[in-house]
Amino acid sequence: MNSVGVINTLNTTRICGGDIFQNAVEISDIVYADKSPGSIILANAQLYQDAFAATSLIHFPRNAPILYSQMNYISPDTINQIFKLRPGGVDGTQVFLVGGVSYFTEQQLNMLGLKTKRIAGPNFLETSAKVAEYLNYPENIMIVSGEDYREGLPACAWAAHMGDPVLFTAKDYLPVQTVNAILKTKNPNIFIIGSPNTVSSKIENELGKLNAKFVGRISGSTPYEIAVNFAKYKSPDGKFGWNRTERNGHAFTFVSISSPFDNASGSLFAHLGKHTPILVVANDRLPEATRSYIESVKPVPAPEPRPPFMHGWVVGCENAISTRTQLEIENTLSIDEAHAHVQM
Repeated sequence: MNSVGVINTLNTTRICGGDIFQNAVEISDIVYADKSPGSIILANAQLYQDAFAATSLIHFPRNAPILYSQMNYISPDTINQIFKLRPGGVDGTQVFLVGGVSYFTEQQLNMLGLKTKRIAGPNFLETSAKVAEYLNYPENIMIVSGEDYREGLPACAWAAHMGDPVLFTAKDYLPVQTVNAILKTKNPNIFIIGSPNTVSSKIENELGKLNAKFVGRISGSTPYEIAVNFAKYKSPDGKFGWNRTERNGHAFTFVSISSPFDNASGSLFAHLGKHTPILVVANDRLPEATRSYIESVKPVPAPEPRPPFMHGWVVGCENAISTRTQLEIENTLSIDEAHAHVQM
């Protein structure tokens, strides 16, 4: 059920269900309008770290949307959505329970005939390590802050796109759970997503002393700039990073800096919806770093524009991303010569 006043524009599609639970439902409705997922991910709506860790499970063969529950309660709307989506099951699992989802909720789903698998530890650090274990320790690992989500927001889209795990650290302390997951990975490439403000140089040096083949950092002066730099990044071996630097028709998912859960569920678009990097915006403005980046990669306006064109998924309602900000995004994405004349 959409909020009053929600708009779509020529180049943007707004997802607004009213809260993070319904936003996740609406995202899955868009992606699975004519098909079913292999599985569904159910994550705890109180720990952003669980949701971030879950994003690498979105990837093939699960092709799984993220839905949310409270610790001890799953809403009828979310249960109805699971049955509407009709997950076929992957390795015998229809619903993956990631992190702090109660056993009561699991029993409820089992009683309804759904086959579940729990990937969880006593804390989010162990949960993220168990996700990496379930995925057989992919060689590319992302390290983000477990204390401040903002600089790690764009990691979720890449996790969904390629199935690379997200592991956590403190600013100046590398948790043993994260170290153990890295040590169990054969010749890993480690990518720190965030500036030294959230993941210190000390941690970068410690990571370099592990069994890593490569340690790199995607940084920036703000979370907005970090998301832009991730969208532009390409690793030395060419296997990690979006490398969206050419003038072409690109699509992006726009999320609010205040909405980590919308960011995680919206990462589904990075896997099955135009394969979109995440760009981060403020509630009431399009940051200059984001605007400048889009202007640098979109096709040059021409008297007779031709495809491919630009598109933006805007995740969240007015309280997360204002209509004014959406129209700024519309203007910036437009390749029409008259794009600057959209009224705000």
